[in-house]
Amino acid sequence: MKQQFTIHAITDCTIKYGGYIEYSTDYGKTWCILDKLFLPANNEAQFRNAESKSDGRFVIKGYFNVYGHISTLAPSGTKTFRWMFYKKNVVDASKLILDYDELWLRAYYSMFSCCTSLKTAPELPATKLAEGCYEDMFFGCTKLSTAPKLPAATLANGCYLCMFKGCISLESAPELPAATLAYGCYAGMFYGCTRLTTAPSILPATELADGCYESMFWGCSSLRKAPELPATALADGCYQYMFVGCRSLTKAPELPATTLALFCYREMFYDCENLTTAPVLLAAKTKYNSYYEMFIGCKSLKKRPVMPKKAYLEALAMNFIPSELVK
Repeated sequence: MKQQFTIHAITDCTIKYGGYIEYSTDYGKTWCILDKLFLPANNEAQFRNAESKSDGRFVIKGYFNVYGHISTLAPSGTKTFRWMFYKKNVVDASKLILDYDELWLRAYYSMFSCCTSLKTAPELPATKLAEGCYEDMFFGCTKLSTAPKLPAATLANGCYLCMFKGCISLESAPELPAATLAYGCYAGMFYGCTRLTTAPSILPATELADGCYESMFWGCSSLRKAPELPATALADGCYQYMFVGCRSLTKAPELPATTLALFCYREMFYDCENLTTAPVLLAAKTKYNSYYEMFIGCKSLKKRPVMPKKAYLEALAMNFIPSELVK
């Protein structure tokens, strides 16, 4: 039998809900419709049959943990989990079981957004994703230091969009094994994670999607090494802004593509002020603004990137490199 979704009070808590929900304080022996519940510290309550009317579902004052199977709270396809704990003082969600194998549109959108007390996240085992399913899920969780594993091999539009944006305590990113990408799937995923030192070792997809890595590591000022980027089939805006402000990055990854796309490298390494080594750029011809300001602000770069002469001359028109490297 599945363990019921449960809130455990760390401090005294008062609980309301933006919609219909039932609760039990005797482990399911009796159930009541929730109006307002006072839950003393070190006590807990179970919840079921949640039906939400608006964003910001739970209204909880006090600090608490959550655990149990999420599916015992509401059925598949529900909007109940969107904004579920927005700006609430949940501390430990490691034993919350997100037990749906297949997700749906924006299933967990902003679920823990701005939970500044959250230290541990639940596991995310789903392998069938959907558009925006994890979008903003941990946005602004400033105490979260470890990201859950993300095993899905096939992605959906915006599925990880801004997922960990502003998680300033996050130190390492999980491996991202997906080989089939989608529009904006990783866009802004680690935006502003200023303590992030370790990226995935490789982003293995060889065929990219529009905006798939856009702003992925923007502002990750502690990132020391970029992931391998083996893709040879690019897409519009696929790498734009990817490493903006990554000031600890000293070496750029290899970029083996020989055919470019619109805006594909735009501002990719903008303001990477300690970057000393640029990749060899093999494409013989540019696309519209494909190299726009790619290395602007890279003041430690001593040599201009190696690339075909015609492409270099075209790139210069896009303010490609610092002016001191133009010869």
